[in-house]
Amino acid sequence: MHILSILTLVAVGLIVAALAVYLITIAVLLRKTLFTLGTINVGLRSIAQRVEPLEPILAEINGDLSGVRNALVEILSRKGVKVG
Repeated sequence: MHILSILTLVAVGLIVAALAVYLITIAVLLRKTLFTLGTINVGLRSIAQRVEPLEPILAEINGDLSGVRNALVEILSRKGVKVG
């Protein structure tokens, strides 16, 4: 074999090795990112589960406040105050 053939094979080998290192590095970083996203997902589901029981209570409070608002609007309209 000629020296140029050997140098070409060495260069190709180095390029393949460098690409392999980069791909392995990317795979490791993606695996870490996947773990982090999984942890965030579990945390968000936990928060959603803990907040879920508040929905009926907040709906009841909202209904009560609507009644209070309507009563106040009625009182102000009797006094002649315009409500926007």
